[in-house]
Amino acid sequence: MKYLRIIYLMLSIVFISCVANKKDKANFGQNKINVKLREKLETILLKDQGIREILNGNISAERKAQLLSEMKISEKDLEGNKKYNLTREIDSANLVAVESIIKKYGYPSKSIAGETSNNAIFYVIQHSKKIDEYLPLIRKATKNGDLAKTSLAMMEDRNLMYKGIEQIYGTQIKGQANKKGEWIYFLWPIKNVDSINSWRKEAGFKQTIEEYVKDMDVEFKLYKINELNDL
Repeated sequence: MKYLRIIYLMLSIVFISCVANKKDKANFGQNKINVKLREKLETILLKDQGIREILNGNISAERKAQLLSEMKISEKDLEGNKKYNLTREIDSANLVAVESIIKKYGYPSKSIAGETSNNAIFYVIQHSKKIDEYLPLIRKATKNGDLAKTSLAMMEDRNLMYKGIEQIYGTQIKGQANKKGEWIYFLWPIKNVDSINSWRKEAGFKQTIEEYVKDMDVEFKLYKINELNDL
C-alpha cells in the first residue's frame, strides 16, 4: 500500500505539472507580441503623427524629407489646401483600419501590440468625430494599464469641448476665426479653475496649466462658454 501511495502521489505531481505547463503555454500565447498587428499599428501611428508633424512646420528639412519618404508622399501633396485634404484622407483611412482592429481585438494591449504601437488607437480616435462612441473603450484600456491616464484626460477634455462643455484638465486649445476674421487660439473654458492644477497632477501631467499654456504659445486667459461668441 505504501508503494501504491507513492506511485499515486508521483503520478499526481506529474499530472499537475503538465496542467501547469499547458496553462503557462496558453498564457504565453496570449501575451506574445502579434508582429503583424504591431506593424500595422506602427504604420497607422506614423501617418497620424507624421502628417501633423509636417503641418506644424517646426521640423528640420532632414526630418521632413524622412517623413515624406516613410509616408510615401511628396511635396506636391502638401501644396496649398492639398495638405488639409491629405490629412482628412489619412484620418479617414486610419479610422477605418482602427475600427477593424477594435472589432477583432478590442483595445490592443501592450502585451500583444507593444507599448508604443498600441497608442495608435488612441491618437486616431482622438482625431476623429467618434470620441463619444469609443470613450468607454479608452477608459477601460486606461484602467487595464494599456494607456496613460494623461491620454484619457486629453480625450475626456476633447469630448467635453466637442459638446460645448467646460473641460476638466485644461488640455484643449481651440482655434477659430474671431469677429475680425483673424485666426486665433485660446484655452477652452475650464470647469473647476481653482482646482485645475490638482486635477492635472492627479492625471499625471507634469506641467501646471500656466506652464502648459505658455509652452503652447497661447495667452493665458480664462474664458467662460458664453464669452466665446464675442471673441
